[in-house]
Amino acid sequence: MRGRLKEALYDEADDGSLRRRYADPVTVGDQVVVTVVNGIEGAIEDLEPRRTRLSRIDTKPHPGAPDVEHVIVANIDRVFVIVSIRKPRVNFRFVDRLLIMAQFGGVEPVVVVNKCDLLQPPERAELDQTMATVYEPIGVRWVATSAETGEGIDSLRNALSSGMNAFVGMSGTGKSSLLNRLDPSLALRTEAISEWSGKGRHTTTYVELLELEGGVQVADTPGIREAGLWGVPDGLLDSYFVEMIPYIGKCRFRNCWHLAEPDCAVRDAVKAGDISAQRYASYRRLCGEGPTR
Repeated sequence: MRGRLKEALYDEADDGSLRRRYADPVTVGDQVVVTVVNGIEGAIEDLEPRRTRLSRIDTKPHPGAPDVEHVIVANIDRVFVIVSIRKPRVNFRFVDRLLIMAQFGGVEPVVVVNKCDLLQPPERAELDQTMATVYEPIGVRWVATSAETGEGIDSLRNALSSGMNAFVGMSGTGKSSLLNRLDPSLALRTEAISEWSGKGRHTTTYVELLELEGGVQVADTPGIREAGLWGVPDGLLDSYFVEMIPYIGKCRFRNCWHLAEPDCAVRDAVKAGDISAQRYASYRRLCGEGPTR
């Protein structure tokens, strides 16, 4: 990268000091202007504006910058949020975080529930009920899959049929195994779940843009353990829960946080069953992590 791009990593503070803005100035999916040297190597001269992005708060501390944006992948059309029913067990609060990250970055989300072969019939019925009552009503597409048996692979392949995609999720949920099912020629490395922790080990250590059979592009990303929300304005978190939007502005107080205030239209909707109690619990949890709560 040219020095000018590296300088864009920093902002000048009021006291004249430099504060870091991004974890990295360029990421997988970026469109860049390159000058080729000797026909082999090149220099990145400029970065084109990003159409979409999937960002989180960088987990590596940087002096003088408490919150630094880490763009995981750029210019994608949809993100596949990969979770597993067990080992590790699905965490719907994590799903909700990824949905907000996708909405903020202008990316279409698709939830993929993997390892469904581990479910007994009553458990499968409970999963179907949760997805049908909590996520389908807010317009979220989802696919039940098993990399072991091949269940749902055709549906997943159809959802990948166009544009640029990304697989994102915790370690051990089976992202690489699903990609191997979609295109065995990839032969991506996979590892067993840790018996001690029940969590996945990192087999993908960096973001890699893959091309599947038929020319479909998928960015395979390392497992995410932390998904801190980047860029969501303080006080506007409720607008990222789409089921709350019809009730915003109908509370007694204009600046209602929908937590303990009286005559709250959102909490009334939760009591009436018009807003999922599960999603509302995610909202409350995120409010507790914000700078004003």
